[in-house]
Amino acid sequence: MIKLKILTLLCSIIFTANLFADKYEHHEKNEEYKHHIYKNLDYLNLSETQLSKLKEILKEYKRESKRFYKFERKKEKELTQLIEKKDFDEITYGKILDEINQKSKEIEIKNLKKIHDLLDTTQKEKFSHFLKEWRIE
Repeated sequence: MIKLKILTLLCSIIFTANLFADKYEHHEKNEEYKHHIYKNLDYLNLSETQLSKLKEILKEYKRESKRFYKFERKKEKELTQLIEKKDFDEITYGKILDEINQKSKEIEIKNLKKIHDLLDTTQKEKFSHFLKEWRIE
């Protein structure tokens, strides 16, 4: 019985360790990415001009994100109302989801385009490693 408990404990530890593995494991050999902080762009070594422009882009991104989340909350209420009805309207539900996804996609593309235009080739390559951080969810 004790052997079974020990085996279970070891299996749990191994499984749990995999859950907490470095999510940037494809960069594990590259010191530059080991201590990356979410949405921190210091690793890009931006010039003063780039930094100034990026601050403006990020301020606008923040404003757009706030508007998006307000829009999303409104649409989520509509989805809730659809679920509460006697009959489920698949088409309307799908249209509302599409609206949310479309708006999110537009904001993401618009802001990534601005950031992309600001960066040089080396910076673009580095930025690409953390692209997922810039998704609106």
